[in-house]
Amino acid sequence: MTLSLLSSPALAGREDPTWNPPARFDFTYPGRMIIRYMPQRMVVEECHRLSKGQRERAMDQRGCAKRLSPKVCVVVIVDKTYKRATPSAVLRHERGHCNGWPGTHPD
Repeated sequence: MTLSLLSSPALAGREDPTWNPPARFDFTYPGRMIIRYMPQRMVVEECHRLSKGQRERAMDQRGCAKRLSPKVCVVVIVDKTYKRATPSAVLRHERGHCNGWPGTHPD
């Protein structure tokens, strides 16, 4: 676990709504995961707020995750399908980030 993972939210999305994390990050989060569902336009603002303005707003953003501590992760996701990305697909993607998958999606 790195400090950058704890301090910078990972952003969900890109073009593939079924983009799942690698198997080593695709499991039930062992800590407390706080999940916030909201309309897509609010996801953009909330994820920007969670990043403390360190990232530009991605207007087609579907979700983000931010580890608050080694045992607590906040996940913000769309409350309905947006650009073919279902809330459950976005949740799976973001849960991978809670489990340590870097926001750069290296594999």
